[in-house]
Amino acid sequence: MELVENIVINYFNPSLNIGLQDIRNAWFLSEEPLKLSVSFHRGTLVYHMPESGKRISYRTLKKGLVKKKIIINQPIYLLPF
Repeated sequence: MELVENIVINYFNPSLNIGLQDIRNAWFLSEEPLKLSVSFHRGTLVYHMPESGKRISYRTLKKGLVKKKIIINQPIYLLPF
């Protein structure tokens, strides 16, 4: 039996291919959805791309947001102990 977590993306930026679950949870929607790490850089909320390390500010991401509901099914990995 495989446990699955449903993640609901409420907003989507088609030019950057990034979806927002909420302000602290952003997902890069490629073939395999990847959760972006979030931090503050010089007082601005930024999201870090997984491989390149490129920073995308919330202000830049917000410019192209479209309200769109996307559901991602992520498997839950449990530890064996």
